[in-house]
Amino acid sequence: MGGKSSKPSKVDRTKVEELERQQKILMKQNADLAKRFAEQEEENQRKHQENVEEMAKMILMMAMQAGAHETVIKKESREIDIDGVTYELMEFVNRGGFGEIHKGKVKGKGTVVAIKVMDYTPAFEQELKNEIEFLRLMKKIPINNHPVIEYYGSKLTKEGIFIAMELAACDLATFWISKINEGDAQELAIIGMIIILYVLRALTFLEKLNIIHGDIKPQNLVIVPNEKSFSIKLIDFGTVEKMNTRVAQMTVDVTKGFTLYFVSPEFLKRNSKNLICRHLHKKSDAWAAGVMFYLLFCGGIPWDDQQDYENFCNDPDARDPVVPDIGGYKAIIELLLKKNPEKRSSSKATLLQLQAHPVFGKLVEALRPNFGPVDDVCNMRVPNDVRQGLLRLARPGHVASDDSPGSTSGVRMSCRYGRNCTRNDTDHQQKFAHPGDSDYRAPQAGAEGGKPACRYGADCFRKDPDHLERYSHPAKCRYGSDCYNNDPDHRKQFAHSMKDTSRTVRSEKPRCRFNESCTKRSDREHMKSFLHD
Repeated sequence: MGGKSSKPSKVDRTKVEELERQQKILMKQNADLAKRFAEQEEENQRKHQENVEEMAKMILMMAMQAGAHETVIKKESREIDIDGVTYELMEFVNRGGFGEIHKGKVKGKGTVVAIKVMDYTPAFEQELKNEIEFLRLMKKIPINNHPVIEYYGSKLTKEGIFIAMELAACDLATFWISKINEGDAQELAIIGMIIILYVLRALTFLEKLNIIHGDIKPQNLVIVPNEKSFSIKLIDFGTVEKMNTRVAQMTVDVTKGFTLYFVSPEFLKRNSKNLICRHLHKKSDAWAAGVMFYLLFCGGIPWDDQQDYENFCNDPDARDPVVPDIGGYKAIIELLLKKNPEKRSSSKATLLQLQAHPVFGKLVEALRPNFGPVDDVCNMRVPNDVRQGLLRLARPGHVASDDSPGSTSGVRMSCRYGRNCTRNDTDHQQKFAHPGDSDYRAPQAGAEGGKPACRYGADCFRKDPDHLERYSHPAKCRYGSDCYNNDPDHRKQFAHSMKDTSRTVRSEKPRCRFNESCTKRSDREHMKSFLHD
């Protein structure tokens, strides 16, 4: 016979009921807490969105004010017909390296435009044709918030060539100089980051077309107002070059125009015969953007004069420029200011890093609803007729460099997928070398099963599966954000958590007055209290 089953006592039932009651109370408290957290997060996002909207409106207002104070060289009163539209020229407002800028309006409508006037000479015939053809082709690319100034028409006369285009409020140099004197560091940091994002967007647009602008500088990026906000657009395409998709570098004519410091080191590098090579790399514009950001946000350039810069370009042991930790731009600018173009970040890669950044990524998302996405250019579709038209921009005598990693001199670019590549089409096989081919160069192995190492190493912010599957990344330092080992080799070998990334927008810590000469870097309390390079 089986034993008798014991029934729970009244005391036991009371304890169970009490535990169940406490559990329900705890679950309700957790649910209420989660709801409050969600509401707080939503409120924070709303306030952040409002702050960004206000900041963008402020940029627009300041750009209009800066444009209103532009110097009028001469008042005018004449008319010109361009592509069937009559324009009334009102003011001569600027003289640039490639011509004069006049302000005009459409007769009978009052629409204000910019009219660029350039002397027609045989020496600059190709530049003129290239600029006009490029602007015509850009109108055919369907994209909102277009990053290239809008072209209306052109006309050749005895006086020269007249090009009618969209009128900008001011260029970035004028805008930033007018703003820098007004003060608030937090406000300047956000405005500066908005400028960086939209400049990188414009340059990514060119990279997608395999186009090198060739003269990126603050004067050639302008702020154009629209109904609710603004656009940052590229102008002056007289130096534009079309790259062959198979090459990373090309050699151009010795007479090609450039702006000192903004022109990349490979352009001024001398060969064994002490002759300047005049190389352009597909990342030459990215270098120029880095110099431009350094100039705008750090208040100068890293070189003393022309001789200092040319020595930097030709010194094989010259180190990359050191960027001051001002406003949170240091890491971004250093990605672009790599002397070796193969190590230099492209505009697209830098833009994607910012999008994945824990702090700057929030700004990217906040800009999207009212001012348009900054990453739409990464996936834009280019009509076939535009691609064919761009091919005609290639200039005679401008050829792939013999030392270009992807030149047509028999050396193909190595396929990033190596043995894992699944593409067998002829076009891909002609462009890229694979393991077993004589010109295949194996990528530098990373820590994860022979994957190529991510060029950003410990500084990479991208977490998307496609990127993580392709590239290896450094192991995490066991000390995380508490690590005070600032040795460059250690920082490169190990990743550190980004607990202090909010400092990239605005740091509350004062800078150590001894900076690089500081001897207290091993003092934990000192390092917590003061900033160092």
